[in-house]
Amino acid sequence: MKGQNRPAVSLFALLAIMILTSALLCGCYQNNSQNTAQTPIGDSANGQKVEETGITDPLTGRKAQKVVPLVAVMVDNLGAARPQTGLGEAGVVYEMEAEAKITRFMALFAGDPPNAVGPVRSARSYYLQICKEWDALYAHVGGSKDASANIKSWGIKDLDEFRNGGEYRRDQARKAPHNVYLNIDKATKGKKQGLQPHWQFGNPAEGDPDFSKISFSYGSGNNVFYEFSASEKRYLRYINSSPHSDRESGKQIAVTNVVIQYAPHQYRGDGTACIDINVIGSGKAEFFLAGQYQEGTWQKESMKSTTRFFNAEGKEIIFPRGNTWVQVLRPGTPVEKV
Repeated sequence: MKGQNRPAVSLFALLAIMILTSALLCGCYQNNSQNTAQTPIGDSANGQKVEETGITDPLTGRKAQKVVPLVAVMVDNLGAARPQTGLGEAGVVYEMEAEAKITRFMALFAGDPPNAVGPVRSARSYYLQICKEWDALYAHVGGSKDASANIKSWGIKDLDEFRNGGEYRRDQARKAPHNVYLNIDKATKGKKQGLQPHWQFGNPAEGDPDFSKISFSYGSGNNVFYEFSASEKRYLRYINSSPHSDRESGKQIAVTNVVIQYAPHQYRGDGTACIDINVIGSGKAEFFLAGQYQEGTWQKESMKSTTRFFNAEGKEIIFPRGNTWVQVLRPGTPVEKV
């Protein structure tokens, strides 16, 4: 009986081999490769394809191992808050005045975010107008009276520390109010968001940089300086002649793209130092794109619409893949380029 079964077993084995071979030749065979597949993202200088693995970070155009729902964090920039934590790992950062020439950052995170970001500070309405166009979760600690009202009326996805204490911690090594830090994993857990890229991304230009140094000032306590690193094709950031570094890693912040956005500022005239910044509208802009310089304009038609950037010919700016810092300045602010 055993001898009679052998031909049948051999026949089945032969059929299996033939089916498998046919599937492979036809390209029909699939394995569990969707998590390791390489996706081309552009061409290198020598014309060869550049490939990376992972998911595209909508803030930078680069590949990331993990992308979380987009969160915008209000980060302190007073001297007592420096060095900050996690700021250099943001995909996009906006720096604008809060009041009395003091600035604050709004840092956006999606791809491979840090564990903690801070110190976190309060909200202002013109930051909300930028946050709204990104449809981001908004992390802050309280805010001005009008900002607190606008968060609700404008439908901002609120992550106020006063109402979401579990996502924040207070660092006892620093004095309040410069000691609040956001845990991004906790803040984004269970939340969903399908974010599309805001801007167009491409490869950096080859050759020497148009300018190797950029400097400007928000006030006597906040003089900003960028120095281009040819090896990294990024701008190393300084504040008041000192490297702007991360508190945890000690690493200096490096930026692929620096945008200078000139927007009207005005005091409210209500007896306070509070200001408004016209981030809805249009105006002049300058672009430092991984070494390449362009002049142009910015335009934002409404609170929900994307801020769009154009070169001198009216064509939309293509950003080299990487992080972008948008420096919002008063029109007429001197910007030195060397």
